[in-house]
Amino acid sequence: MNRTETGRRIDTRAYRILATSAAMAIAATLASPAWGQQTSGQTSSDSGAPQTQSNQAIIVTGTRIQRNGFEEQVPNTVISAQQIENLGRVNVGEVLNSIPQNAAFQSDTNAGPGVGSRASSNIGANYANLRGLNPYYGTRTLTLVDSRRFVPTSDSGAVDVNLIPSALISRVETVTGGASAAYGSDAIAGVVNIILDREFDGVRGQLDFGITDRGDGESYHGAIAAGTDFAGGRGHVVVSGEYQRNEGVDGCGLERAWCAESWDVFSNNRVVVNGVLSGYNIPGSPTYGQPNFILGRDSKLAYYHQNGVIRDRAPASDAARNMRFNDAGTMLIPFDPGLYSQVTALGPRSGGDGPSLYNRAALQTPIERFAVFGAARYDLSDSIRATLEASYGEREAVALSIAAGPASTFPFYPDNVFLTPEVQALVGANPFSLAEDMDDEITSLNTANASTFRILAGLNGDLGLGNWTWDVYYQYGRNTRHQSLTHNRVNSFFLFATDAVADPVTGDPVCRAVLLGNPDAEGCVPLNIFGTGNMSPEAIEYAYRTAMEDFRYEQHVVAATFQGELFDGIGAGPWAAAFGAEYRADTGDVTHGNLPYYDDFAGSFGLDYSGELSVIEGFGEINMPIFENSEFGELFELNAAVRYTSTESTDGATGDSRTVGTTSWKLGAIFDANDWLRFRATRSRDIRAAGFRELFQQQIPTDPATTRGRVMNPYDGGAFDSTPILSGGNFALTPETADTTTIGIVVSPASNLRFSVDWYEIEINDAVTTPAGQQIVDTCFNFNVFCDRITFNPAVPNNTDISFVDARQINVGSFTTRGFDIELDYTLEIGEARLNYRLLGTYLYDMIIQAAQGTAPVDFAGQSGPAAPLGDFNPSPKWILNGTVTYDHGPFTGTLQGRYIGPGALNKTFIGPEDPGYDPTLPNSINRNRVDSRFYLTLGLNYQLDFNSGVEVDLFGIVDNLLDTDPPIAPGSTGSVVQSSYPTNPAFFDTLGRRYRMGVRVRY
Repeated sequence: MNRTETGRRIDTRAYRILATSAAMAIAATLASPAWGQQTSGQTSSDSGAPQTQSNQAIIVTGTRIQRNGFEEQVPNTVISAQQIENLGRVNVGEVLNSIPQNAAFQSDTNAGPGVGSRASSNIGANYANLRGLNPYYGTRTLTLVDSRRFVPTSDSGAVDVNLIPSALISRVETVTGGASAAYGSDAIAGVVNIILDREFDGVRGQLDFGITDRGDGESYHGAIAAGTDFAGGRGHVVVSGEYQRNEGVDGCGLERAWCAESWDVFSNNRVVVNGVLSGYNIPGSPTYGQPNFILGRDSKLAYYHQNGVIRDRAPASDAARNMRFNDAGTMLIPFDPGLYSQVTALGPRSGGDGPSLYNRAALQTPIERFAVFGAARYDLSDSIRATLEASYGEREAVALSIAAGPASTFPFYPDNVFLTPEVQALVGANPFSLAEDMDDEITSLNTANASTFRILAGLNGDLGLGNWTWDVYYQYGRNTRHQSLTHNRVNSFFLFATDAVADPVTGDPVCRAVLLGNPDAEGCVPLNIFGTGNMSPEAIEYAYRTAMEDFRYEQHVVAATFQGELFDGIGAGPWAAAFGAEYRADTGDVTHGNLPYYDDFAGSFGLDYSGELSVIEGFGEINMPIFENSEFGELFELNAAVRYTSTESTDGATGDSRTVGTTSWKLGAIFDANDWLRFRATRSRDIRAAGFRELFQQQIPTDPATTRGRVMNPYDGGAFDSTPILSGGNFALTPETADTTTIGIVVSPASNLRFSVDWYEIEINDAVTTPAGQQIVDTCFNFNVFCDRITFNPAVPNNTDISFVDARQINVGSFTTRGFDIELDYTLEIGEARLNYRLLGTYLYDMIIQAAQGTAPVDFAGQSGPAAPLGDFNPSPKWILNGTVTYDHGPFTGTLQGRYIGPGALNKTFIGPEDPGYDPTLPNSINRNRVDSRFYLTLGLNYQLDFNSGVEVDLFGIVDNLLDTDPPIAPGSTGSVVQSSYPTNPAFFDTLGRRYRMGVRVRY
């Protein structure tokens, strides 16, 4: 089978691995029947599954049917509260990071993409991202609390798990497969279900403190929970509260030696070497023979300096080009732009006098959060129970941003009052373009304050018809976020302020526009940006203002579910069913303060937008035991589920409305050959409707005077065209559909040993993605696709200059991912001690992305670098393994966890000397296209003190990254598009280094 095909056939390797596993298991069955006799009555569910009394129904993620002893057809990884405590995890996000299938694109231990995303509303947030399939402005992982949806905490529809109370967590279940038939939209990659301990009785609390080995990243955390019965046991109430503050780690290039090496990817295309145009494709030039992309160290920003540097471009005089101001701003001295410096001065360069982008890339975002939760149940009668719960969470995150200097098209004139005669002599009569790093004198902060409120009221009970039960509830959720970006350049004000001349009467500096009587320049204060320390506070406050965004999202949910046994079955047990309906009404709006100059900011959050989503769903599920304890095997059971979803979307800006109907379904089967060997399989059709931001966001086109407003034009020999690029939502988006298949084996030859391996395939069609402007241009040039999104200069016939690019979100071709998930759990009793081994792993062998019909598919499986040139998803190494060993003896518990991230490619669209067919004259050639593997260790120690009063006190300590292992080299640039502002990939590799957490737990 061709590796790039996206058909439904299982890859031959999948057949071989599954067949081998099955053959070994069957052979063992025939050879060792005693195993089955020794383990009679045990379950064969995955390790960590909840254990209950035989007469209790349990919550099982991935199905709507709850019954005694139910075991899933789908892989379900369970992280228990005890495992969470053993490793000292203090929030849900840290728990998710221990699951190999989760790609922590942004979490408490990394700041996401870094500088390039600092105008993002996501700072300080932590999202589940199973299999790395989340789009940047949406989610394909559904996050639930007790199997119910949680109100979206972002305009992308995702849920920030920092805002979910974690003090009462009983376990976290992760289903890595489609679950739309059970829960609806968004569950394409899987479901994260946070199960709370609603029956907790007593009081417990925790205080802890964390810090890195370098003395930064301080973290303070406290939590308390309490629960008790009331009304003679007819009711029960639980409450909890939690607080955490992380001080953060900023300045990657300043705080970590590996980051200070400043590795990056440089483009060897149309570069200037000693005044000579050079490049990989220019024979005889200085850099010919080198590949197009160069992975190297000492990355600097070309034509960028804190004193100001005159760009090497017309109409500046030859004598002034490549010159920078001295500290006083009175003289010009030579400036070294570095190697691989392009004629447009776009992107990073190797060496030179410019600053490193990594110096301001935060390793960890400072964040402060707290959450409270309360829930009560009360038995109104023997058959009816009332429930009420409420939660509130809040987070504040602050990140350094970039204070924008002058754009390349902003002119500076020779008669500027702040230029000395010596400088004017070099500048001559021509205006010039200046580049300047303003961050040393102007601090720009991106601050996000978010809060979430949720309340739920419900009734459940017995129908009085056999064992049928019913459950109805109403839920209201509200999320608000206020975001501000301080010292954000207002383009017109900056131009007015920097174009300063001498007042003809007083000789004092004055804005030229004021002298000319321009009413828009009222209040202008002259701004001297030449040198250091010459800008007055008044001038800064005039030219730089605060941009704001306010987001409000409300959700109403009404749902009803009925479940029970249809009939006694056909001899293998009763057939059970569940059915119900759900209604959701979501409304959201995004505003920006009605500032008259809002669309003139250098860094914009976008335009105002609003919308409504109304969802009506009906679902049904049936579980059918076919045979039990027969000559064919111990058990064969089928499961089927279907859901119909009708989604009405209404654009608040235009009033346009449309309704889309979709159907999702699932078929599943389990077969127990005996009481220790299980085979399981599922096939499902899953859906994801476009989210609020994807549908409704209105955006300002990029400023063609900035690097974000440029594209490399392949129609013009790779020259850069300055052009507006329009991004944002697209009301015409259609729902994504995904076909998911899983086939697995569960082996449990003894009560203390369980092993499972599951093959999976997820095929996503009409995937919503956010293409970059450069991706639109390249795809048009290479495949003649997306060309209708490009406008060429219409003023000149047959002109190839690009004048506009439409890069709004779009339904693209397909994503196909295939691989294996493995889980092993083994417990050994050693006298009075217990030793537990647990292994969680995932092997990815296909991640095939086809941007659109007619384009060549690319397999991103095994890419460890962060760049994803054909869509906004997270590529992944082929192997990720988490192994844990826990030793429990009396009051002492010790846990050692190892995490292995396998080697991979830097970028699967590049070709390096390690790859077949390498040729340095290829446009995608690079000198090294590999990322090394890494292995990390975490050590957890816990000692319990028991007091006669019934109080238990635990003293614990955790060391993460025990060996202080640096991350491998894996920068995120592609030469012209920056996907990550780190020289490594923080989604997989630890960037903080060795760190400690110490604390105390008290139970009563």
